[in-house]
Amino acid sequence: MMKLYFALSGIALSTVAMAQSTGMPPYTPDPGPVAGNWEAILNGAGASDESFDRNIFAVNGSIGYYLTKNIPLTFRQGVNIANEGDSTVLGGRSVFQAAYQWDLARWQPYLALNLGGQYGATFEDDGVWGPEGGLKYFVNESTFIFGSVAYDMLISSCCSDGTIPYSLGVGFDF
Repeated sequence: MMKLYFALSGIALSTVAMAQSTGMPPYTPDPGPVAGNWEAILNGAGASDESFDRNIFAVNGSIGYYLTKNIPLTFRQGVNIANEGDSTVLGGRSVFQAAYQWDLARWQPYLALNLGGQYGATFEDDGVWGPEGGLKYFVNESTFIFGSVAYDMLISSCCSDGTIPYSLGVGFDF
Protein backbone atom coordinates (compact mmCIF):
# COMPACT_ATOMS: atom_id res chain seq x y z
CA MET A 1 0.00 0.00 0.00
CA MET A 2 2.87 2.39 0.80
CA LYS A 3 4.30 1.75 -2.67
CA LEU A 4 1.00 2.88 -4.20
CA TYR A 5 1.06 6.16 -2.20
CA PHE A 6 4.65 6.84 -3.28
CA ALA A 7 3.79 6.08 -6.89
CA LEU A 8 0.74 8.41 -6.85
CA SER A 9 2.77 11.14 -5.15
CA GLY A 10 5.48 10.82 -7.77
CA ILE A 11 2.94 11.04 -10.61
CA ALA A 12 1.30 14.11 -9.06
CA LEU A 13 4.64 15.88 -8.57
CA SER A 14 5.80 15.10 -12.10
CA THR A 15 2.50 16.40 -13.53
CA VAL A 16 2.89 19.67 -11.62
CA ALA A 17 6.52 19.96 -12.73
CA MET A 18 5.57 19.39 -16.38
CA ALA A 19 2.76 21.97 -16.20
CA GLN A 20 5.15 24.55 -14.74
CA SER A 21 7.91 23.82 -17.24
CA THR A 22 5.62 24.26 -20.27
CA GLY A 23 4.31 27.67 -19.11
CA MET A 24 0.77 26.39 -19.00
CA PRO A 25 -1.72 29.16 -19.83
CA PRO A 26 -3.06 31.53 -18.67
CA TYR A 27 -0.09 32.37 -16.42
CA THR A 28 3.09 33.80 -17.90
CA PRO A 29 6.06 35.53 -16.25
CA ASP A 30 5.52 38.71 -18.32
CA PRO A 31 2.52 40.75 -17.14
CA GLY A 32 0.51 42.75 -19.60
CA PRO A 33 -1.03 42.36 -23.01
CA VAL A 34 0.22 40.75 -26.19
CA ALA A 35 -0.81 41.46 -29.78
CA GLY A 36 -4.33 40.20 -30.37
CA ASN A 37 -5.49 40.58 -26.76
CA TRP A 38 -8.73 42.32 -25.85
CA GLU A 39 -9.05 44.65 -22.89
CA ALA A 40 -12.13 45.52 -20.82
CA ILE A 41 -12.18 48.34 -18.28
CA LEU A 42 -14.66 49.53 -15.67
CA ASN A 43 -13.91 52.76 -13.84
CA GLY A 44 -15.20 55.68 -11.90
CA ALA A 45 -14.41 59.06 -13.36
CA GLY A 46 -14.88 62.77 -12.97
CA ALA A 47 -14.53 65.89 -15.05
CA SER A 48 -13.82 69.49 -14.18
CA ASP A 49 -13.56 72.76 -16.06
CA GLU A 50 -10.22 74.58 -16.24
CA SER A 51 -10.79 76.32 -12.89
CA PHE A 52 -12.25 73.20 -11.22
CA ASP A 53 -15.46 75.13 -10.41
CA ARG A 54 -17.88 72.72 -12.11
CA ASN A 55 -17.40 69.03 -11.26
CA ILE A 56 -19.09 65.97 -12.72
CA PHE A 57 -18.94 62.32 -11.65
CA ALA A 58 -19.21 59.38 -14.04
CA VAL A 59 -19.09 55.64 -14.56
CA ASN A 60 -17.23 54.45 -17.66
CA GLY A 61 -16.71 51.20 -19.48
CA SER A 62 -14.47 50.43 -22.41
CA ILE A 63 -13.42 47.68 -24.76
CA GLY A 64 -10.11 47.69 -26.61
CA TYR A 65 -8.02 45.58 -28.95
CA TYR A 66 -4.21 45.38 -29.01
CA LEU A 67 -2.85 45.70 -32.55
CA THR A 68 0.62 45.11 -31.08
CA LYS A 69 1.84 44.67 -27.51
CA ASN A 70 2.15 48.47 -27.25
CA ILE A 71 -0.72 49.84 -29.39
CA PRO A 72 -4.31 49.42 -28.18
CA LEU A 73 -7.35 50.86 -29.99
CA THR A 74 -10.21 51.45 -27.57
CA PHE A 75 -13.83 52.58 -27.48
CA ARG A 76 -14.96 54.21 -24.22
CA GLN A 77 -18.50 54.97 -23.12
CA GLY A 78 -19.35 57.03 -20.05
CA VAL A 79 -22.49 58.15 -18.27
CA ASN A 80 -22.12 61.15 -15.99
CA ILE A 81 -24.18 62.94 -13.39
CA ALA A 82 -23.94 66.49 -12.10
CA ASN A 83 -25.90 68.88 -9.93
CA GLU A 84 -27.11 71.98 -11.76
CA GLY A 85 -28.83 74.25 -9.30
CA ASP A 86 -31.60 72.23 -7.64
CA SER A 87 -31.69 69.42 -10.21
CA THR A 88 -29.58 66.43 -11.15
CA VAL A 89 -28.68 66.14 -14.83
CA LEU A 90 -27.29 63.33 -16.95
CA GLY A 91 -24.84 63.35 -19.82
CA GLY A 92 -22.53 61.10 -21.76
CA ARG A 93 -19.11 60.87 -23.38
CA SER A 94 -18.15 58.45 -26.16
CA VAL A 95 -14.60 58.40 -27.51
CA PHE A 96 -12.34 56.31 -29.66
CA GLN A 97 -8.76 56.18 -28.45
CA ALA A 98 -5.44 55.26 -30.03
CA ALA A 99 -2.61 54.85 -27.53
CA TYR A 100 1.01 53.89 -27.16
CA GLN A 101 1.73 51.85 -24.02
CA TRP A 102 5.27 51.38 -22.72
CA ASP A 103 5.99 47.90 -21.36
CA LEU A 104 7.91 48.40 -18.11
CA ALA A 105 6.91 45.01 -16.65
CA ARG A 106 4.14 45.61 -14.07
CA TRP A 107 4.12 49.42 -14.58
CA GLN A 108 2.85 50.42 -18.03
CA PRO A 109 2.41 54.15 -18.71
CA TYR A 110 0.58 55.27 -21.84
CA LEU A 111 -0.11 58.34 -23.95
CA ALA A 112 -3.21 58.51 -26.12
CA LEU A 113 -5.27 60.65 -28.46
CA ASN A 114 -9.06 60.69 -27.95
CA LEU A 115 -11.68 61.56 -30.57
CA GLY A 116 -15.41 61.39 -29.92
CA GLY A 117 -18.33 63.31 -28.56
CA GLN A 118 -20.04 64.61 -25.46
CA TYR A 119 -23.77 65.02 -25.12
CA GLY A 120 -26.61 65.45 -22.66
CA ALA A 121 -27.62 68.06 -20.14
CA THR A 122 -24.21 68.42 -18.49
CA PHE A 123 -22.27 69.38 -21.64
CA GLU A 124 -22.73 71.24 -24.86
CA ASP A 125 -23.46 68.58 -27.51
CA ASP A 126 -20.30 68.58 -29.58
CA GLY A 127 -17.36 66.56 -30.77
CA VAL A 128 -14.33 66.36 -28.50
CA TRP A 129 -10.68 65.56 -29.06
CA GLY A 130 -7.53 65.75 -26.99
CA PRO A 131 -4.62 63.98 -25.32
CA GLU A 132 -4.75 61.51 -22.44
CA GLY A 133 -2.05 60.10 -20.20
CA GLY A 134 -2.26 57.29 -17.73
CA LEU A 135 -0.55 54.55 -15.81
CA LYS A 136 -1.51 50.88 -15.55
CA TYR A 137 -0.20 48.60 -12.80
CA PHE A 138 -0.59 44.89 -13.52
CA VAL A 139 -1.37 43.00 -10.32
CA ASN A 140 -0.98 39.78 -12.31
CA GLU A 141 -0.48 39.00 -16.00
CA SER A 142 -4.02 39.97 -17.03
CA THR A 143 -5.53 42.24 -14.34
CA PHE A 144 -4.54 45.85 -13.76
CA ILE A 145 -5.52 48.96 -11.89
CA PHE A 146 -5.06 52.30 -13.58
CA GLY A 147 -5.42 56.03 -13.35
CA SER A 148 -5.66 58.55 -16.18
CA VAL A 149 -6.16 62.22 -16.91
CA ALA A 150 -7.15 63.78 -20.24
CA TYR A 151 -7.89 67.16 -21.73
CA ASP A 152 -10.99 67.24 -23.97
CA MET A 153 -11.36 70.21 -26.32
CA LEU A 154 -14.54 70.95 -28.26
CA ILE A 155 -14.18 70.50 -32.00
CA SER A 156 -16.44 73.51 -32.72
CA SER A 157 -14.32 75.96 -30.71
CA CYS A 158 -10.99 74.14 -31.12
CA CYS A 159 -8.52 74.94 -28.40
CA SER A 160 -10.18 77.72 -26.37
CA ASP A 161 -12.15 75.76 -23.75
CA GLY A 162 -11.90 72.25 -22.48
CA THR A 163 -12.73 69.80 -19.74
CA ILE A 164 -10.38 67.64 -17.73
CA PRO A 165 -11.72 64.07 -17.39
CA TYR A 166 -9.87 61.91 -14.88
CA SER A 167 -10.49 58.32 -13.85
CA LEU A 168 -9.45 55.44 -11.62
CA GLY A 169 -10.45 51.86 -12.30
CA VAL A 170 -9.72 48.22 -12.96
CA GLY A 171 -9.10 46.43 -16.25
CA PHE A 172 -8.72 42.93 -17.62
CA ASP A 173 -6.82 41.62 -20.64
CA PHE A 174 -8.13 38.49 -22.30
